[in-house]
Amino acid sequence: MDFTRYHSFQDILAYPRMREYLSVFFSENNLALFPESARALPLALAERQLESPWNEPFSEVTGQLLDAAHTVLDITERRARRCISLWESEKDWTLEGERRGGKDSVFLLAPEFEKKAGVSQMRPAVIICPGGGYERVCFSGEGNPVMRFMEARGYVVFVLKYRVSPERYPAPQEDLALAVRYVREHAQEYGADPENVLLMGFSAGGHLCASLGCLYREIAQMLEQETGEKVFPDSLRPDKLCLAYPVITFGEECHEGSFAALTGGDERLRKPLSLEHRVTVDFPETFLWACEDDGCVPPSNTMRMAAALKNVGARHEMRLYPSGGHGCNLAFGSSAYAWTQQLLEFFQQLPQSIG
Repeated sequence: MDFTRYHSFQDILAYPRMREYLSVFFSENNLALFPESARALPLALAERQLESPWNEPFSEVTGQLLDAAHTVLDITERRARRCISLWESEKDWTLEGERRGGKDSVFLLAPEFEKKAGVSQMRPAVIICPGGGYERVCFSGEGNPVMRFMEARGYVVFVLKYRVSPERYPAPQEDLALAVRYVREHAQEYGADPENVLLMGFSAGGHLCASLGCLYREIAQMLEQETGEKVFPDSLRPDKLCLAYPVITFGEECHEGSFAALTGGDERLRKPLSLEHRVTVDFPETFLWACEDDGCVPPSNTMRMAAALKNVGARHEMRLYPSGGHGCNLAFGSSAYAWTQQLLEFFQQLPQSIG
């Protein structure tokens, strides 16, 4: 089974339970972008007749729908991916667990284990944390497309669905910590390098990734209290970070929605979770970028983080692009499109032989 632009919106939703899965991997808001009058049209025709709400060609929407539908097929039919329940890792996430919420809604979208014994390549790993203001996890733009792009560049790719509001700090940070530990513990099965784990976070997902880089020791202690198990802080520390138009500060020029969703408006957490104040000399090497015309999360967040990294001598590269706004993910339609190549050049990621 494969969906193409010759299929219609109705064809895709006719697949068993597809609408339920798309509520996670595409979102109800994006489904609503297809009016009833266009739902029976081939996607190739619909994208010529419709307009997206963010002034991009509607092909951007149909492309994201196809990416999401293929992710669902990978999970349900092809068995090419798994949704690993991080709080009960011997089980897979289910739609029923999603409805229960809380820890049952957390999963790491992962490729199936390597099928061949004796993996000959040790590839870099990346865990993608989509944004969503700590209110949702936006798989449609910052999950599925970025996952497929990074796979095409030779990475072993994972995408995290973490807890969001009404769950509060440190819930999402604990979820990401478990994801990093899982990837390292199972690196051999995936053909991944356990010492080359990149976290890639977009918007609020950038805050999430940067917070683990800053606070991994504190989060290890929280996890120990939560699970009753010994947690070694170094097992949680990422090796590298990519922060895309990130939320960084909860001080001046912050994204107040992310602060409210993550903390419930607890003013005691405003400074401790303003990460420009929490950077230390062991912060991972970091590529960070934003768009100068971002009207949602001020690019000063990115600039403050870069200044903090420079202050402690952490290896980093910051890029500011004239256009792209907020939420542009791969940014192929704006001047920010160069970020992906510049990221790869910064980290110079190449597979290394292990056999």
